[in-house]
Amino acid sequence: MIELKKKTKVRKLNLDLNRRLIFVSDMHGDLITFKEGLEEIKFNDNDYLFVIGDMYEKGDLTYNLKTARYFEELNKKENVFCMSGNCDEVLRFILPKEAHKDFLYYTLVRQRSIINDMALEMRYPLGKDMDVDDFVKKIQDKYKDIYEFMDSLDDVIIINDKIVLVHGGIDDISNIPEYALPLLKYDNYYNVSKPQKLLTIVGHYPTRNYRSDVACQNPILDFKKKIFSIDGGNHLVKGGQINFLMLDNLNSMKFSYLYVDHYEKHVMNYTVSYDEPEDKINFTYGSQNEIEILETDLDFYYVKDLRTKIRMWVQSANVFENDGKFYCYEGSNTFLSVIKGDVVSIIKRAKPYSVIKKNGYVGLIETKYLEYDL
Repeated sequence: MIELKKKTKVRKLNLDLNRRLIFVSDMHGDLITFKEGLEEIKFNDNDYLFVIGDMYEKGDLTYNLKTARYFEELNKKENVFCMSGNCDEVLRFILPKEAHKDFLYYTLVRQRSIINDMALEMRYPLGKDMDVDDFVKKIQDKYKDIYEFMDSLDDVIIINDKIVLVHGGIDDISNIPEYALPLLKYDNYYNVSKPQKLLTIVGHYPTRNYRSDVACQNPILDFKKKIFSIDGGNHLVKGGQINFLMLDNLNSMKFSYLYVDHYEKHVMNYTVSYDEPEDKINFTYGSQNEIEILETDLDFYYVKDLRTKIRMWVQSANVFENDGKFYCYEGSNTFLSVIKGDVVSIIKRAKPYSVIKKNGYVGLIETKYLEYDL
């Protein structure tokens, strides 16, 4: 029987000091890109792999369920440790009758859920007048193995009394909460938490949202505070990626990282140099930044951020109006310089600028430089 309130599952490990450790989180149903990442880092049976939650949800249609099944099998390997994230708990959240309204919003409005994938596979029509209780009973019966996998996932892992793994965050490893949800959904953990006793590796909150100056999706490795945040915002923020954090071995404590993403790749045919702005700004994903629109150029607005007075180009699609005021929820005033031969990810082709990513940093470039004939 699946409990509505999951008690925190803690696992303590004593691992081989000489084997490589790999940490990854927040794939969000992007199974294809995740597998590409495993190939890039040459993952093998001599490595330890820790998947720190949010394996599924927010993926493309059918891929949340495919991803859950994939990790269910992968987790059976002795060197793989899958952990729970708040998104992985979605099946628990739809159990109570009082959750019907949330269930309908989640499946009919937000979609991109493992629930939608299950309904599609069962050929069960979803709609506002559906019998939610009947549907929940059917998926509990048909997908019992997925429920059991979800329920078995660890919430906290402590490695050799050196490293703590938890999806969202934990305030004090010596005082672990009885129930898991506060550990799985701990927004803004890196900013609000005090320094930790043991090195703590978390996902959940996109690293871009910790930066007010530049749009960077790379891991944050704060050795002084003993907090590493590795959520690259895959399938959540524009330019998101899956970050693989690697530890050579527990003796060396030497870390490195690699990222993969699902965007179109482009080899630059030109060297382009831009001046760095004096004052850099990054509108963190989902924030509401009041702006004044100064001019328009095709797919972009030139705007002034009313808080900082910084002027910048932003995609018109990222601007909305509310009560006569204009707001922008995502953007950066950084233009990325590139060298001929650089490989960049093209996040959004537009005119006269495009959004690209280089080395984990997202910014603008004049679209003409993405063409082979100027």
